[in-house]
Order: sequence, then C-alpha cells, then structure tokens
Amino acid sequence: MKKLLTILLLALFLIGAGCTETQDDTYKNAVSDDSVIVRLSYGAFTLPEMAVQKMVINSTAINFSYYNYQDELTARYVKSIDKKTREDLIALFNNNDFMELDELYEPEDGVPIVADTGVLEIQVMQSDTTKIVKVDPYASQYMPENLNEINDELIRLRQYVLAPTEDELKDIASEWIMEAPTYSYDGSDLEFVDYNVSPENPAQSTLNYTFTSTHGGYGNRSEQIVTQVITEHSIEVMLYNRNVISATIDGVWDEINQEMLEKTVTMASEEMNCNETPWQIWYAEGNINFFTEPTEEELMIAYFGTEYNIEVLEMSSEITGNEKCQYTIKIKESAVETLSELGWQEN
Repeated sequence: MKKLLTILLLALFLIGAGCTETQDDTYKNAVSDDSVIVRLSYGAFTLPEMAVQKMVINSTAINFSYYNYQDELTARYVKSIDKKTREDLIALFNNNDFMELDELYEPEDGVPIVADTGVLEIQVMQSDTTKIVKVDPYASQYMPENLNEINDELIRLRQYVLAPTEDELKDIASEWIMEAPTYSYDGSDLEFVDYNVSPENPAQSTLNYTFTSTHGGYGNRSEQIVTQVITEHSIEVMLYNRNVISATIDGVWDEINQEMLEKTVTMASEEMNCNETPWQIWYAEGNINFFTEPTEEELMIAYFGTEYNIEVLEMSSEITGNEKCQYTIKIKESAVETLSELGWQEN
C-alpha cells in the first residue's frame, strides 16, 4: 500500500512538472503585451526617398518612417494606437503562432521568382528575445497563410498611420489650389464645400471648393487676351494619402495637366462568351503577367491599354438572357473610332 501511494505521489509530481513546463514554454513562445513590433521593407524598385520603409508599433503609438538609400530619414508619420487595436494585434500574432514561424521564406526550387519587390522583415522585440521573420523576395505566394494574415493587418495599420486627418487634407488641398496656375493668377475667396472618403479605398479622398476669378478662362493667362469679368468656379481635388492626383475646375479643366478635359463616351460590346472574351484569350496566351490573378476589370484595362492604347475609365458587365456576357466601358471620345471598328457601339 505504501509503495502504491509513493508511486501515485511521484506520478502527480511528474504531471505537475510537465504542466509547469508546458506553461513556461507557452509563455516563452508568446508575443508579450509589452513587445515592440517592427515591419521593415527594403530593396524594392521604388522612389529613392522611399527606399527603406520602417513601421514600429509599441504599446502607445505607430511610427512609420521612410529612408533613402543612404539611410537618411526622408519622412515620418506618427499616430496613437488604442488599447483594443494593440491587444487585437498581439492576439493575431499569437493566434498565428508567429514565434514558431521559420526565420526565412523564399521561393522553392522551380517556382518563378518575383522581381523588384524587395525584402520584407517582420520583427518582434521583447525583453528576453527578438524574433525576425524574413521573406526574400517579398511576395505573398512565398508566405504561409498565417504570415500573410499578420502582414495584411500590418499593411492596414500602415495605411492608417499614413492617412492624413481631415484638417491635414484641407490644408494640403487648399495650399495646392492657391499655388496652382488658375487661382494664383487671379483667384480669391477660396471656400471649402465638402469632403468625402472613398469607401473602396480609404486612402483616396475628394475635396470640393469654390473660388472667384476676376477674368474668364483657366490657367496662367498672363500672355493671353482675357475678358475682365467676375467668374465663379468650383474645383474638385482628389488626393491619395497626401498627394494630389487629380484636380478639375468646373468639370471641364484639368488643373494638373493644364488642358481641357476630353469628353467621355460609354460604349457597349456585342454579346460574347463570358469565358472567352478577347482579353481572357490574350491573357491565356501569355501576353502579360500579374503578381496575383487579375480581376476582369484589371485584365480589361491592361488589354485595351496595351493593345490599342485605350484608357478604360469605367467598366461593368451583365449576363444576358442567353447566358452570354455584354460589357459596358467608359472611354475618352478619341477612342470611339477604334472601339467601333472592334464592334462596340455607343450606349
């Protein structure tokens, strides 16, 4: 009996020791609440001032920095991170077993290598250890699903810290307008009207303003004969993050390129087999490569742009009664003749 009791006590001791060891290992392999998370990318084909991109996330803030090839800081953006977002991020790392990931992910033998995408490093720094996971070259297809999930969230946080506030956007847009040729020539009374963020792409925003000119026309008219008449204008400015990518006055004047906007036309295709469109056949023949499988809109834009130098501004499709597809696209007026020869008709 005494011998049996001794064996039972020894078994309980060993089980307890095993549980403690398991708990210690679990703790050791977890990303701690006070860890610092770093996302670093470099070596990609990009602008020199954006050669190195580094995001550092601590318990209170997200710090995103650009460096040039000489490792000199060229831009820095900082935003606070709330407690829940921080906790969710730590949980995401732990749920995807970040500390157990390999140190290097690269293409397997025989897998095509994606060029000019650089190198990605995701780092977790905590008091007792630093874990670094590198992807070289950086491409999602070389990464396991759990690492992709972590990287996607870090990209979302990068977009958050890069996205300017409404006040910052107003400052950027108004300064740009006042320095642009039309307003700087004879504009005054610039007034903000409204501000919208694209639901599909939060980094893209549109701001509308009104202003007054003392002469007719657009742009710098210093060498033109102009009418002296008070003219009210509206201007729509589109920004991507902090960069002005489009500015249109009165819906007819391109303030960036200093030219009148070309009229657009909507055209419809003939009915065609949904799986054998000209752009799908063109893609299947290997005429273009994408990093990831393209959407039909991306494929159509690439096809018409490459083969016919036609810019597709908008695209939609519908399945007709006989199970075929008909496509509608918006193009510039100058492309109507070419598309008409391909069997498209004005809608």
